[in-house]
Amino acid sequence: MNKIKVFFMGKEMRSIYPHATPWKVFKYKCYRAYIITRNLAFVALFAFGFYSVGVINTPVVEAEKQIEPNAPVLTRIAQCESGNKHFDKNGQVLLRSNTNKTVDVGRYQINSVWFAKATELGFDLTDERDNEAFAMWLYKNRGTQDWYSSASCWNK
Repeated sequence: MNKIKVFFMGKEMRSIYPHATPWKVFKYKCYRAYIITRNLAFVALFAFGFYSVGVINTPVVEAEKQIEPNAPVLTRIAQCESGNKHFDKNGQVLLRSNTNKTVDVGRYQINSVWFAKATELGFDLTDERDNEAFAMWLYKNRGTQDWYSSASCWNK
């Protein structure tokens, strides 16, 4: 029977852990394979999640600080998402956590998956004007799909 050799950080496991039985070495190899597989699966799901929400390959449109007043649906969205308020009663920016461990910010409750894109375009989503400007950018580039969870409210 061949001797199983397992290496950890460049050293054979027997030299690090001389009392390792073949069973412990086997468990270590299985555990290591499980961790590698789990991490690869997580990375694949993470990348797919960003691709599916459109963060990757989102067409870039020049960012505008001026808001077009001809998007009445955004007013309805703001009303449904935050009561058309950017700050709570204590003067803090409205933040809402989601079950998928993301956070929605401000009047338009823009999800934290968009933080990198907003920063790239020069927006600070905690600023009231920038939150509104980025909501307009989202609307121009993706329509209302990012607010689908409240569509039953604003789509009347």
